[in-house]
Amino acid sequence: MCAAADPARQAGFSLVEVLCALAIAAAAVISLSSGAAGSLTGARKLEMHLGARIVLQSILEDELSAGNTAPAVREGESGPYRWRLAISPATEGTAASLPPAFRIYRLSASVSWGTGGSASASVLKLAR
Repeated sequence: MCAAADPARQAGFSLVEVLCALAIAAAAVISLSSGAAGSLTGARKLEMHLGARIVLQSILEDELSAGNTAPAVREGESGPYRWRLAISPATEGTAASLPPAFRIYRLSASVSWGTGGSASASVLKLAR
């Protein structure tokens, strides 16, 4: 009896077919895992940036709502973030035309984190 005529030998996959299927599956798993790692890294960077923006907004809002404003430089830390707030008199344009009882201050804040991450903002405050 010939091997080709034996129906039991015709069923199933050959070793070469199984190895090819495993190689394709391994390539797909590697590709998906590197994409997932890149997504996690991007999400982590976005989370740090959004946290820094919240700290930045909080620092500026606290100073804007404070009653007494004077030129100063303040620094501090909030969790993984390092922040700096510089308050200086604004001398450009409209500041010269204000009544003597009013002053305009420039509030410049910056927040940094990790290796090279940073965010900054600047606002003007009218004070008596």
